[in-house]
Amino acid sequence: MSDKNPIKLSDLTKQIEVVLKASFGMSSYWIIAEISGHKFYANKDRHYFEFIEKSEEINEPIAKVTGVAWSNGARQIAFFENTTGQKFTNGLQVLVQVRVEFKSAYGFKLILVDIDPSFTLGNLERKRRETLLKLVNENPAFIQIINEEYITKNKKLNFSKALQNIALIGSPNSEGYADFYHTIRSNSFKYKFTIDVYQSSVQGAEVEKELVGKLISIFQSNKKYDCVVIIRGGGAKTDFVVFDNYLLARAVAKFPIPIITGIGHHKDVSIVDMMAHTSTKTPTKAAEFIVAINRQFEDSLTEMQKGIIIKVQQLVYSYRQLIGNTNLSLINNSKKIVVTRKEWVSRFNQVIVNGSVYCLNKLSKDLQNVNHSIVNSSRKLVFSRKTNLTNLTSQLLIKPQIITGKKASEMKSVIENIATFSKIYLKNMRGYMGHYDSVVKLLSPDNILKRGFAILHKDGKLLINSKEIHDGDDLIVELYNSKITTIVKSKQEIDGRKT
Repeated sequence: MSDKNPIKLSDLTKQIEVVLKASFGMSSYWIIAEISGHKFYANKDRHYFEFIEKSEEINEPIAKVTGVAWSNGARQIAFFENTTGQKFTNGLQVLVQVRVEFKSAYGFKLILVDIDPSFTLGNLERKRRETLLKLVNENPAFIQIINEEYITKNKKLNFSKALQNIALIGSPNSEGYADFYHTIRSNSFKYKFTIDVYQSSVQGAEVEKELVGKLISIFQSNKKYDCVVIIRGGGAKTDFVVFDNYLLARAVAKFPIPIITGIGHHKDVSIVDMMAHTSTKTPTKAAEFIVAINRQFEDSLTEMQKGIIIKVQQLVYSYRQLIGNTNLSLINNSKKIVVTRKEWVSRFNQVIVNGSVYCLNKLSKDLQNVNHSIVNSSRKLVFSRKTNLTNLTSQLLIKPQIITGKKASEMKSVIENIATFSKIYLKNMRGYMGHYDSVVKLLSPDNILKRGFAILHKDGKLLINSKEIHDGDDLIVELYNSKITTIVKSKQEIDGRKT
C-alpha cells in the first residue's frame, strides 16, 4: 500500500485547477453547440444546462460539457430571447462565448459570457430555405412556385359554399383553442357548426409526427369535412419552428381537404402557412374567416331570393297583359263570327226568294223546312260558341287572381321574416354593447385600486417606469380612498417572472 503513494482527491483537483488556470486563465472562446438539460432558477437568476455536439452521421453526442450562466450570462440570455423572440431551451443550436472554469468542489464547467442572436436566427433561416427548396424539388406533382408564390394541391381545392363540418387540430387546454371555440360558437349570425377535435400538442419534441398522424386520422375517418383547421395560441418562436418541418409541410400541401391555419404568430409566416389553402394570423381570425365564408353564402341566397321575387312579379305582370289581350281578341273574333254567319243566312234566303217561280212553288215546303233547320242550327252553333267563350273568359280572369294571391302571401311571409331577423340582430347588438360596457367599468382605475393596486406620482406626474425612481425621491402613493406621501429609501430590481 505504501509504494502506491496515494493522495487526497482534493489535492488532485487543486492540481488540476492550477493547471487549467495556467492554461486558460480568464480567456474566453466562441463555440457552436446545442443546448441540453436546461433549467432556469428565476429566484437566483441562473441557468444550468449542458453544451453538446452531435455527430452528423448518427446524430449522437460526440462532446458534452456542463454549462452555467450566472447573473451576467442570464442577462445576455434575456437579451437573446427578446431579440430573437424564442426561448433559450433544449435543442437550440447557439453561438456562445464561454470561459473555462474548474472548482475542486464543483468540477469542470463552461461559464456562458455572451450569446450571438444573429447566429441562431441565421441558422433557422438557412434551414427554412433548405426545407422550401427540398419541398419544391422533391414534390413537383403538388408543389410549384409561380410568381414567387407556392402553389399546392391544397390551395387549388375549392371551399364548400358553406363550411359546417370542421376537423380541428389543436390542444383543448390552450388559449388558442378557447379563442377559436368561443368565436365560432358565439358568432352573431347564430350559425351552427359540427366540430370534431383531433387533440394534439403543438410544441415539444416529435410534435411534427403527432400532427402528421392527426392529418392521417382525419383522412382515414372518411368523414365529409368541409375544412381542416390547425390552431396554436401564441408562444415562443422556438415553438413556432415545428411548423417549418418538411414532413408536416408536405402532408399539408397534398392534403385533399382545404386546410386553414391559425397558429398564432403575427410577425412570421411558417412553411405550413405557405402550403395550406388559407393562412390566418390567429385562431380567432381563423374562426372569423369561417363565419365570413358562411355569411357570404347567406348573402348570395338573399340576393337570389330577391331576384326570384322580382322575376315572379315581372312574369305575373306579363301574363296579366297577355290574358287581357287574349280576352279582348276572343270577344272581337266572336262578334265577327256572329256577323259573318248572319250575312251568310241573309244571302242564302235572298237566293231562295229570287229563285225560279216553278221551283219556289214546288219546293216551297222543302225550302221552308231547310230554312227552319238552318236557322236552328245557326242558333245552336252561336249559343255553343258563346258558352265556350264565357267559360274561357272566366278561367282567364280567375287564374291570375289565384297566382297573384299566392305570391302576395309569400311576399308577406318574407317581410315578416325580415322584421323578425332585424329585431333579433338589434337584440344581439345591445347584448354586445352591454358586455363591452361591463368590461370598460371593470378596467376603470377606481375598480383596479379597489383590488389592492396603487398609483405612484412623482413631481405631479404619473410613474410608469421604475427607472425614474431614485433613493430619496418624494412620492405620492394613491390608494382607493386616500393618498400617502412617502420618501424612497431603497429600490430593488425584479424581473417580474414570479408575478
